[in-house]
Amino acid sequence: MSERLPGDKDILELWLGKIGLSGCQYKYGFVCSKHFHEKDLLKFANKIHLRKDATPLQCVYNTERTTTFGDSRKFDTFQVPESNSGESYQEIFDSEDIEIAAECVVNGQMNNKVDEVIHGVHLGPAHIIRKRSITNPLRILLYYDESVYRLDEDKFALINDTILPEAVHFWEQALMVRETKEVIRLNRKCESSQVFVKNSLTHCIDSCKSVTMCGEVQVPEKHLDVCRTCNATGQDCKNDANSVMGDGIENADFIFYVSARQTDRCDKGLTVAYAAHCQQESALDRPIAGHANLCPSSISVKPQELQTLLSTVKHEILHALGFSVSLYAFFRDEYGNPRTPRKPDTGKPYLDEKLQIHKWSTDTIRKVVRQHWAVRGGYINRTIDMMVTPRVVEEARKHFQCSHLEGAELEDQGGEGTALTHWEKRILENEAMTGTHTQSPVFSRITLALMEDSGWYKANYNMASPLSWGRGLGCAFAMQSCKDWIYALSSKGRSIHPFCSKVKRDPLQTECTDDRNSVALCNLIRHDKPLPKEYQNFDTIQHVPSGEEEYYGGSVSLADHCPYIQEFTWRSKNVVVRGSQCQFEDNNPKPEKNFALESYGANSKCFDHTESMWEERSCRQTREWQHWGSGCYKYKCENRRLHILVANYSYPCYFPGQELSIRVMSGGWLHRGSIVCPSCKDICGDYFEQQGMECRIREEAPPSNKYPRDELYCNAINWKISSVLLLVSLCISFAR
Repeated sequence: MSERLPGDKDILELWLGKIGLSGCQYKYGFVCSKHFHEKDLLKFANKIHLRKDATPLQCVYNTERTTTFGDSRKFDTFQVPESNSGESYQEIFDSEDIEIAAECVVNGQMNNKVDEVIHGVHLGPAHIIRKRSITNPLRILLYYDESVYRLDEDKFALINDTILPEAVHFWEQALMVRETKEVIRLNRKCESSQVFVKNSLTHCIDSCKSVTMCGEVQVPEKHLDVCRTCNATGQDCKNDANSVMGDGIENADFIFYVSARQTDRCDKGLTVAYAAHCQQESALDRPIAGHANLCPSSISVKPQELQTLLSTVKHEILHALGFSVSLYAFFRDEYGNPRTPRKPDTGKPYLDEKLQIHKWSTDTIRKVVRQHWAVRGGYINRTIDMMVTPRVVEEARKHFQCSHLEGAELEDQGGEGTALTHWEKRILENEAMTGTHTQSPVFSRITLALMEDSGWYKANYNMASPLSWGRGLGCAFAMQSCKDWIYALSSKGRSIHPFCSKVKRDPLQTECTDDRNSVALCNLIRHDKPLPKEYQNFDTIQHVPSGEEEYYGGSVSLADHCPYIQEFTWRSKNVVVRGSQCQFEDNNPKPEKNFALESYGANSKCFDHTESMWEERSCRQTREWQHWGSGCYKYKCENRRLHILVANYSYPCYFPGQELSIRVMSGGWLHRGSIVCPSCKDICGDYFEQQGMECRIREEAPPSNKYPRDELYCNAINWKISSVLLLVSLCISFAR
């Protein structure tokens, strides 16, 4: 890999100026070993490091693909000091040697344009294939590019043994297709973008390319059909004598090529993987081959990130199978008829010359104008794109309980690769097919309905997961802005769920997600610049000076900057220390920082604290922690009650809202705080129902002295020291 330059232009210029390469910023995007004298490069352990006093050469750059070795350090989070006077190049990096690549690599980005997809893979007569019932489970064949085998051993094991098998198995259970009884032989790429179709077989003009790619992967010869050619007038059609028909693929409906290359696309943002289809069959246009590239540097083997990685790979596979802006125009109805009109000469949908994709009809996606869309200071007209295929409309209306909802809203932000090819984040936040992962992704009935509306699949709706976001909230939620929703409910003194309006600030006060699986925060933050008018969702915000509301919005831009409760991670020096999901033991705080005695693990849930801060007290010191609000604790469902476990004690809950007073000695400190009991039914209802029982009705709680209460015993000398230390601490605090 190579060292990436900072993305921000001003930081980039300053950075390059510091290392003496200020004239190079528009010529190359990597700092390479060739930019320094060989004497300045220290080689050991298959890595190249740069001497602290290295002198850069003049600007040089190279666009050729070359072999690299060694690790790289991303510059995405590089911070340039406010003042650079008197600082050397090396000092910016905390006096550590800089590890760089042996050579530069410049890779092209993957853009799934019209001329990159090969159509017309012949499987058999169209009238025979169309008559087959869609009742056979989808069969996906995996093929690895050699780059996958070069992954680190632990990453390869994770991808090969867990992630890809589970992701593929999920879609093989969730989708059924017309069985492919024939051997699949993929078409070869033509030198020209124009082809002739003779007897249902695709012919290139004059010649085929020597190599056929599917994304980053070269399709093996054994998977390819013979090269067929005609001359420029469509005459003299024949099989290329230098080409051989491969054995093909049997017992599969879809071939999925997988690579693991650190491409330029991987280096943009926090990309973990990307995917698309690359070939479609001729009878019904179903995608029959696709690819995914997994970005090696973004593959995490941490247990708490396993589900995120698995969901991401499932997400990418679905893009290749049909959830794609480049496939909507090929959708068919339940009888196999095209939903979008076709050109009489080619049989393909008409081409959008500007976007270079086949354009769909209004029976698939329709533009809808929302009038009186509430924003800060007034209203605007908002145009949105709605997926309006029959089953999607049915499932969307059922989910939101809105009988006149036109369909399911598609994302309108994010540019190419995100807009229109994902669900709108604002109204389907944790649906796995939204454009960015935030928390607890699920594949809902709405997504399975879209795949069924393609005409290529039948969905097994038992594989859908419940989607709580927006469920049953009605037309006001699904068809109006979040500003409308927030102000309509807050004016009535009601909860503005699932949105929030608490600005992230010190002291930090956390909450719980709806499913109580994670500690969370309201992601309402101050942005560096005023938000676009259509994303300004507040006239007033508590603790925000009047006139500055235009700077405030949710941190997730794809959700139209509507703020909501979101999982998060703790970071130290930009390194992730732990996450906030309760189920992972690795998220436990260090003992010296576990002021609220949290316990993360398989049997843990998030429970709210009271408004009072937690306190730690020893005989010499008292500490009051400046963030609180919620925490993860183990629990059990026993004796028809919910019991919350703190340290070695069990606290039974007698009614929702009961405040449990905690006084527990741990690690030489007396921890004092309170936890609020939720409804027993919310946590234990399903468990007790399986046992043929139900939660007890509301009961009067026993007096507080019946609960565990540890005491701190100190002598008079200890207490005197404690008071002095606390007073000194307060003085220092006030002096600042």
